Amino acid sequence: MGWAGGGVGKDDNRGIEEPVSLVAVVNRAGLGSMQLNGFAPAVKRVIADFIRSGGHDDLVFSPEFSSEERAVIHAEARRRHLKTRSYGSGDQRHLILSLQRTPLELVEHLRAHGGETVKYSLIEPSNSS
Repeated sequence: MGWAGGGVGKDDNRGIEEPVSLVAVVNRAGLGSMQLNGFAPAVKRVIADFIRSGGHDDLVFSPEFSSEERAVIHAEARRRHLKTRSYGSGDQRHLILSLQRTPLELVEHLRAHGGETVKYSLIEPSNSS
């Protein structure tokens, strides 16, 4: 059991001198990998900061994240009751998070910010008879 050195292969162990080495592919790591273990706390911090900021704009994540990383982001967003949307496909897929607001909260938010944001414009009802 095991390799003690020398050639590897059939015909009296003549062949390659060293066995094939293992090459790790980090970007394809599974959910339990060290890469994602450090990723989840970073996502939690970014999302917490976004919520504390009042979420005036959407939080947009780069399309460079893997599907496993996007799953971590989605899970944390759902846990924090954020609205999530995913756009694109393949390596152009990006994720957008926003605060969920009731219609009344949205109107109050717009009034507090001059009646307009990047996404919305408040048009007050007219007094027509």
